[in-house]
Amino acid sequence: MNKILFISVLLFTSLFSYAQSGEPDKYKKTYNDIIFSPGLIVQHETFLEFNMLIGDVTVVTNGKIPIVGVDGFRIGVETNLRDGRNHTIAPKIGYELSATVFAIRLSAVNYFQNGNSEFRVLPEVGISMGGWANLTYGYGIPFNNGNLNNVSNHRVGLSFNLDRRLSDEVGL
Repeated sequence: MNKILFISVLLFTSLFSYAQSGEPDKYKKTYNDIIFSPGLIVQHETFLEFNMLIGDVTVVTNGKIPIVGVDGFRIGVETNLRDGRNHTIAPKIGYELSATVFAIRLSAVNYFQNGNSEFRVLPEVGISMGGWANLTYGYGIPFNNGNLNNVSNHRVGLSFNLDRRLSDEVGL
């Protein structure tokens, strides 16, 4: 358990140092923004997610490969939108760095279902299309056994950071 916590803290701090390093560049544009970020998650059952990303949109145009992406804090909720016995809702908070072709996230999620509750730390890694669309794989590390019926430890997610600057840079 301590190893998992250590790895999560190491990943989180390295993301922060990456996002804050570097010298000013005349080819680099950074915009502070609030971005709506919906998505679809498959983890034993299909879930929808609704997030707000509060952070930076970055565009670097010098060099052979332009860098386009986002980094910032995410706050949101995911749910399976079912009525009755297996309705699940999960508020979450986390940090995302997605640029050019890769995406990394670290989130804390608390699932609620039928009076049960389960807290998880959720690292995710995947591919990105300029920070605008992300396809990620994640593994939820549970801290208790909430006996949830429809939430797997493994998950695949497709999310979109809906921002005009990102879509313009990606060419959409």
